[in-house]
Amino acid sequence: MCSLGTASERQQSQIAFIAPFLVKQPAVLEIGCASGEFAASLRHAIAVRRYDAIELSPIGEKARPHLDCLHVEPLAVLLERDGLGAEFDMIVMSHILEHLEDPGQELSLVSRVLTPGGTLFIEVPNRSGHPNLPLDDNVSHLHFFSPASLLRLLADHGFEVQAVETGARLDARYADSLRVVARRFAPPRSDRTLLSFDEALAENDRVVVWGAGSVALEVLANYLDPGRIEFFIDKNPAKHGSTCLGRPVKGPAALGIEPRTVLIASVDFGEEIAREIGQLYPASGHTLIRIADVLDRGLDGRRR
Repeated sequence: MCSLGTASERQQSQIAFIAPFLVKQPAVLEIGCASGEFAASLRHAIAVRRYDAIELSPIGEKARPHLDCLHVEPLAVLLERDGLGAEFDMIVMSHILEHLEDPGQELSLVSRVLTPGGTLFIEVPNRSGHPNLPLDDNVSHLHFFSPASLLRLLADHGFEVQAVETGARLDARYADSLRVVARRFAPPRSDRTLLSFDEALAENDRVVVWGAGSVALEVLANYLDPGRIEFFIDKNPAKHGSTCLGRPVKGPAALGIEPRTVLIASVDFGEEIAREIGQLYPASGHTLIRIADVLDRGLDGRRR
């Protein structure tokens, strides 16, 4: 067997890779914890609500002081008799997947005990595990992964990869490991309040939208409450008198000189439209907000 990769520097690099994706005080399940050094390092670095581990070899007894519960049966057996009794916010599989006869089946089982939004961390040798060696001759390794094949395997079993890293060092023999953080795939959800968090739009309850084209139908339809829109302005006379997102579409003359907040719903022609509004209403005091600027500022995903 190769070394267990228990060097402190390696474990700290693993934790740094995982940390951005963790919830506060996660419940953790480590599959193949060996003697428990990673569990000890993680508990030293962050507050953990619960730490369970599975280890089938006798070395697992050394891990007990760092665990809340040590399981000595495979995950499939534990699930058959409900031997875990909980879901976990993070599941760790470090240099385990390549040893399993059926990695896909194990990933299916992992999916059953991972909380919605929970994190799966996997580390395996990257191809041969060494950039200068053409193949991995470890007879206990039943599968060999590249970034493409591991991501495809995860996708086939309902996981969406959040981060990938190669070049992680286990030891001199396995100097190139592949690390992945993944979550169970969840369809994206539209939130019609999302654009409201933009610093410019947040200051204005009601806006006039200039442009009733594709950006309105694609971006605004999903991310801006139509109740905040007074009406649309579009230069195309064929659209005048119609509606967009349930709001009337009018010609440029409808904007008038009363100061309004105008959201320019064009990514490509925002500057040109802003100049045109300035020429039509040179002293109106209209507040112009370009949708391109809103998107470039970024949207605060934490508010979703």
